[in-house]
Amino acid sequence: MSAPGPHQPLDHVNVAQLVAVSLRLAMEVGVLRDRLRSHELLLSRHGLLDPAQVDALVPDAADQGWRLAQHRALIEALGHDVLKPGQPLP
Repeated sequence: MSAPGPHQPLDHVNVAQLVAVSLRLAMEVGVLRDRLRSHELLLSRHGLLDPAQVDALVPDAADQGWRLAQHRALIEALGHDVLKPGQPLP
């Protein structure tokens, strides 16, 4: 059997794992969109935030660290859906 590569078909287990990852991401995106919209509506209704301020925000070092940690946690969770049990993330 040849080594896996870009032109190799996915076996059934890999397809199931990719579906699991896709569903996890879709659920996460849906929740985030809902919450973001709720925050934007509430802040706008109370005159507390112009949406352009969100686009212009430059996070400080502490917040950037928090964001990176959250990104890493999501990537690790997704990796666990794809990798075999006990296989370390790259």
